[in-house]
Amino acid sequence: MIIPSFVYTRKYSPSVSYNEEMNIRNFAIIAHVDHGKSTLADRLLELTGVVTRDKHEDQLLDRNPISRERGITIKLAPVQMHYTNNNTKYTLNLIDTPGHVDFSYEVERTLACVEGVILLVDATKGIQAQTIAHTYKAISQNLTLIPVINKIDSPYAQVDKTIQSLSGFLGIDSNTVSTISAKDGTNIEKLLDRVIREIPPPKDSTDNKNPVSSLIFDSYYDQYQGVIAFVRVFDGSLQKGQRVKLYAGQNEFITDEVGIFTPDLFAQDELSTGEIGYVVTKLKDIHQVSVGDTLSDASITTPQPGYKKVKPMIYSSVFPTDEDAFPILKEAFEKLSLNDSALTTEPIKSNSLGTGFRVGFLGLLHADVVRERLEREFNVNVILTPPTVEYEEKVVGGRVQFSEPITKVSVVVPSDYMGDVMRIASESRALFDHMDNSGGSTVMTYTMPLSELISGFFDTLKTVTSGYGSLDWELTGYAPVEVDKMEILLNDNPIEELVRFVLQEDAFSIGREICDRLKTLIPRQQYEVKIQAKFKGKIIASSRVSALRKDVTAKLYGGDRTRKDKLLKQQKKGKKLMKQVGTVEVPKEAFLRLFTKEN
Repeated sequence: MIIPSFVYTRKYSPSVSYNEEMNIRNFAIIAHVDHGKSTLADRLLELTGVVTRDKHEDQLLDRNPISRERGITIKLAPVQMHYTNNNTKYTLNLIDTPGHVDFSYEVERTLACVEGVILLVDATKGIQAQTIAHTYKAISQNLTLIPVINKIDSPYAQVDKTIQSLSGFLGIDSNTVSTISAKDGTNIEKLLDRVIREIPPPKDSTDNKNPVSSLIFDSYYDQYQGVIAFVRVFDGSLQKGQRVKLYAGQNEFITDEVGIFTPDLFAQDELSTGEIGYVVTKLKDIHQVSVGDTLSDASITTPQPGYKKVKPMIYSSVFPTDEDAFPILKEAFEKLSLNDSALTTEPIKSNSLGTGFRVGFLGLLHADVVRERLEREFNVNVILTPPTVEYEEKVVGGRVQFSEPITKVSVVVPSDYMGDVMRIASESRALFDHMDNSGGSTVMTYTMPLSELISGFFDTLKTVTSGYGSLDWELTGYAPVEVDKMEILLNDNPIEELVRFVLQEDAFSIGREICDRLKTLIPRQQYEVKIQAKFKGKIIASSRVSALRKDVTAKLYGGDRTRKDKLLKQQKKGKKLMKQVGTVEVPKEAFLRLFTKEN
């Protein structure tokens, strides 16, 4: 059994008592990618004595090695800190959150567990798309916002401009915006004082006599302890050896251990009202514990309000390169889905690639991270087919009509790049909605097909805006579209892995490209291989891989031309028969190269 290198480890015998009566503050840090969330978390951990500066790894809460290598947070990370302010002891529960749009659902799970947030903005980049999106989510849950400008030590910082932009966006006095440098620690103590002063404590934080009611906001699987659930206690208390029940499946179990995050798992006697911690369930069936479920020691009639079920946005088929590794892949997906509620899987069978899964993802980065986790944490090498979106089909007047998913896309760019963004948006079938100029940046909102969004729009946006452009998006519904299925045939047999929906005007170019690439990837057979693209019942592109030719006339010595022609005719007849009854061999390496974008 493989345990990911970033899961929490246990520690016991704390040097200080965690059972003292303390004031509680639950808060999160939200921001766009690379605005300094994890670095700020490091400074807060140092200031509160959880770790010693220069004696820990940077971005301590980013324990996933993929997070560290890519420089992005992909998993929420809780930690409990203790701090004395004006002779009063406080318990501070911080949850660091991801910033990329693909992991917004992690932010939603976090916001359901806290009373306030630090809204962090990079002084060198200003307000970006995810900043806006996360702010709206926090406001909708009536959370206290503390606006903060980071990286004021950078020579490229535009502090005054960013303050005006942020205060204008929030509609607040510019004097209420804090300025810090998470890198060198400037004003971090002042910020922590604001957290204590402005973020309200949990409601009913001293009453532990009521039945316990807690929300499961994350979890992972331990081969010895079973499912370990991350919880926020809203009422009552959780103790070791307590019989509790899960609302969704009405499953009961006795808690084997409860504790807090330091950020390692830190066992203690109980979790009180308002606290954030973990519960060791000992449950070996990972399907019994669902993120978003309510945990209680009484009959549950009303679950805790948490967050909505996240629906995957794109789909891809995943196959192990070694068919014998399918059981490992199946187990890996089960464990990944335990703390990734957006991941959906459905077993499929392919004639060419064997047994695998059709997997739903939130976006391209989500898919790439899952692929890398499969390969690094579970040692399963996989093939991912090109991502697709789900089209709705219905019959109207005896004719099949298709509808495609539509998104609302918000693009934030410096005003100088507006023209370039309008151009690439038009090329992506986007419809302009509205525009808002604020503090030198422009927010442009479009209605865009999801298929266009995932096919390279974001990469193109980064290119034409020199890296300054950012976007956020959400699914808004479906709209009719003129698409149909395109099949790729090898010697008249369709290859199911290559079936896709394409626009009528794009069908020829896409079919031509796939046929040409397959011609270079499919090894020569004993017979000719015919490659065709079929759209709406018609062949729109084709190519051929010539057959291997054995020199059947090499053994001839003398004689006239008729002997050679006879042997060649027999060879041609045999190859034709082989083509009719044979199966084209397409190695998995060919699919792997076909599904990888060429530079």
